[in-house]
Amino acid sequence: MNMFDILNNEYNQKNTPRFSVVKTIILLLVLGFVAVSVIAIYFFGNRWAAVQISTASKEISNQYENRLKDQEILIEKYRQDQKNQAELNSFDRIRMGDATNILLALQNYNFEKNNLPGTLKDLAAGDFYNGNLIDPQTGNEYFYEKIDAQNYILCFYLSTGIWGTNKNQCPADVSKTNPNAEK
Repeated sequence: MNMFDILNNEYNQKNTPRFSVVKTIILLLVLGFVAVSVIAIYFFGNRWAAVQISTASKEISNQYENRLKDQEILIEKYRQDQKNQAELNSFDRIRMGDATNILLALQNYNFEKNNLPGTLKDLAAGDFYNGNLIDPQTGNEYFYEKIDAQNYILCFYLSTGIWGTNKNQCPADVSKTNPNAEK
């Protein structure tokens, strides 16, 4: 006789009171096993879901932090670029002021002497100009070349490009004078 024979209806009919208790106990054991299994699955499922949610949350958090770091790097690069541009603009303002004063001095020199100076230093020697003849960033003298008694080349290298008179004749090798030239 096996366990399933106990549940057999024919066998139970012969021994009803005694096997009814056994049948109830077996049924309670099966129901208990099922209940424990359901509870275990429920708690295991909740634990599994919690682990999945935690993992996803950490991944999203890491992605957010990485993007935030990338944004901070971009912001710092932008700030540095702005600082560099402000510095270049500051040098450019000085160069433009020097250019204006040198141009006026060249006109005065030409008006009084009906000729142009051989060098920019001749302007200072003749008391026509007592300002700056040196690029504030590179420390090199501004480029000037006398062509004839009335024409000259004067070059200033700004952050946006060359400015001056006859600038198409400015030297091609500007690395010594141009602070922004590729080296």
